[in-house]
Amino acid sequence: MSHAAHRPPLAYRKVPARRRRSSLLVPTSPQELGMNSYRIHLLANICHGLVVVALFLEALTIVEDQLRAFERWHLVFLLALLVNGGAMLLQGARRQVRMWPVLAAPVLVALTVLTLPLAWTGAAPPQDPWVEPFILLAAAATVVAWSIELAVAYLASVTVFYVLVMVRTTESADVMGVLFDATSRIAFGVVLVVLISLVYKGGQNADQVYAAAIAQELQLNRSRSQAEEQERLDRLIHDNVMAALLDAGRAPGPVQRRTRELAQRALEVLAFEERRAEGKGTTMVHTLLDDLLESLSPWRNRVRFNSITPYIRPPGQPRPLIPVETAQALVQAVTEAVSNSARHAGTEVTFVTMDGGVCPPTPLNPEGFFLRFQVVDRGRGFQVRSIDSRRLGVRVSILGNVRHVGGAVDVDSAPGRGTRVTILWPRDAQP
Repeated sequence: MSHAAHRPPLAYRKVPARRRRSSLLVPTSPQELGMNSYRIHLLANICHGLVVVALFLEALTIVEDQLRAFERWHLVFLLALLVNGGAMLLQGARRQVRMWPVLAAPVLVALTVLTLPLAWTGAAPPQDPWVEPFILLAAAATVVAWSIELAVAYLASVTVFYVLVMVRTTESADVMGVLFDATSRIAFGVVLVVLISLVYKGGQNADQVYAAAIAQELQLNRSRSQAEEQERLDRLIHDNVMAALLDAGRAPGPVQRRTRELAQRALEVLAFEERRAEGKGTTMVHTLLDDLLESLSPWRNRVRFNSITPYIRPPGQPRPLIPVETAQALVQAVTEAVSNSARHAGTEVTFVTMDGGVCPPTPLNPEGFFLRFQVVDRGRGFQVRSIDSRRLGVRVSILGNVRHVGGAVDVDSAPGRGTRVTILWPRDAQP
């Protein structure tokens, strides 16, 4: 006979800091990158977009001179880089991170450099082409999207090709000066790439430490809960079974009837504990509330309780009972909703409400009461119809669990308007 339901240990894996490009147009979430890595990506995109705009304005001052040495069609790449940088700024304003602009930046710069010989008119350029400062910016984007090794290789190859083009298009080229210029560009770029890589690894490590801390706290809570459950069960066994055994050793007569009663009570208590461990027993609503508060403890710094109503019936009436399986499903659903809010909302606060009351008895709950939970944030929101097969947390832990125990879930959200998740049990209640 098992005394407690077996719970598998939590396994937190290290979330990769770079999203591999299976769906470039879909926004990357904090769940995929980690909260700190996500914020670094967001800030990097904004900075990249601002630098692109600044370089574009600087290039406008030399465009007329550049047209003497390079064809006009080559300016298409300058406009493309501006559009790409503008996309990064727009996503930053919307607090979104998409990978396609980060990948497009080094590709556009490489194409710009590779087509310089094709666009050359034969005249010597009066100054360095406008694409020169974009090479370093593209290398920074490469380390963000891929890896430091690829970023260094990209920087070296594109810089060398650019220097060779300048040697070809310049009337009088100093070989030693060209070599020094190329070496200094690459060295400075490598230092910058390494610094950016260290920042991203720091964010990734911070996410791992945070996940490990949550896992440890949850494991400690579960261990303490299991220890308390075992202690309570041992106490019940001692108070009932041991009393029955002691009575059994005493004089015969009426004591035997008392012994049988105590033994029967002990068996009933043990059977109840077995059903409770398997999720087949019942529990009180205020116990559900205690379990919910404990389950939300990892997010204690962000959760704000608008209202908590532990007393469903007026004082003096029997306290309402709820199936253990239902209580576990409701707690898990609310916890998952808060977890989703913490990962995706982009805000620091999530509001939680629990209320309920008396209602006419229903087939799902003949005791005649209902429970209602609300999890609200004022974050970025999302399209409700986008809850597809990849959103297992919403589909399984919230919608699936609640519907399985006879509840209903309403998700109200829209981009920029926040999210409200309402859970009602039972679903046929008429509050």
